[in-house]
Amino acid sequence: MTAVIFTYGPYFAFFGFLAARLYQWGILRDRLAPPAPEVSPATEAALALGFAIVFSGHLATAVAPGAMRVLLSDPDRVAAIETIGLVGALLFSWGVAARLRQRVRAWRRGVARQAGAVAVLAVLLAVCLSGIYLTVGYRWITVWYAYILVPYTRSLVALEPVTGAVVASPWALKQHTLLFFVLLAAWPAAGLPLEEIFPLRAVARRFADAAQPADSAEVQP
Repeated sequence: MTAVIFTYGPYFAFFGFLAARLYQWGILRDRLAPPAPEVSPATEAALALGFAIVFSGHLATAVAPGAMRVLLSDPDRVAAIETIGLVGALLFSWGVAARLRQRVRAWRRGVARQAGAVAVLAVLLAVCLSGIYLTVGYRWITVWYAYILVPYTRSLVALEPVTGAVVASPWALKQHTLLFFVLLAAWPAAGLPLEEIFPLRAVARRFADAAQPADSAEVQP
């Protein structure tokens, strides 16, 4: 049964993503969920930095698994990579939890179209927390990712799923993967912009606003 889930589940998630995205684009005209109250500047910075660390680490391993395996051949390098990844995951989880709290408050006040945003952010937080648990609870989880999940993902892209290694992996790793499938399928339906979890423009704008008074003072006679 587990092999069937990991063979067909990713494709159901992908087509669910496409269906939700088409509905959002064609029926709702890309109408986003009403904005929730803002989070603090520190939380926005944690979201941007945490997302960048986590995303770049996963992407680098998926795109260049051979190079990453060479890096991961040294235990000291593995420890450094996993420490950086853990810091990024903690920062990102903090930011997602703050966004979720603001969405829950808006939902309780009766603001429209908040239930989907709350549900999707809750799944995203579960993905983050399960990733933190894997990093802390299992030694060299980055190596597991490079040798198990990356080949599995590539086999899915090639339409020839190879599920043996992922099915034989610990339940926590399988749960983390399944939660990501759920997140992939549900994200478009929530009407959340990427800025919700990666507020790079907001952070850059705050830096620009903070630097502007100093620049103005320099040009004054």
